[in-house]
Amino acid sequence: MNRTIVLLIILGLAGGLLHARKTFFPSRAERAREAAAMPVSVSVPPAQTVRGPAVDVYGRDGCGYTRRMLADLQAANVPVRYYDIDLPAVEAQFHSRFKHEGIMRDGGYELPVVAVADQSLARPEPASVIYRFRSR
Repeated sequence: MNRTIVLLIILGLAGGLLHARKTFFPSRAERAREAAAMPVSVSVPPAQTVRGPAVDVYGRDGCGYTRRMLADLQAANVPVRYYDIDLPAVEAQFHSRFKHEGIMRDGGYELPVVAVADQSLARPEPASVIYRFRSR
């Protein structure tokens, strides 16, 4: 009887700890899923109007990761040139610019693809892009 109670207490504590870890310390994949599911409205000026140093973001309007990246960069006051790769001319420019960068995975790209401080990154964390832009 005592062993049963001790075992139930141990299992309860283990379950509670696992739940707390999952709730308060989500994995990168879980954070990415949550970010992609969040509706974000972003208004980005056309790429041609941004002068001087800026972060080049290539993505799709319907991509949650792209919307989150743009929103976080704008919130940090980082100048952005956004290119929608669903447009044929931009898609051709995108492929010619990044085909030899080594960021293609399984025959495709993880969006958004970001060019900052002479580096090309596929689906980076917004905080790392902001850091690289400010420390260039």
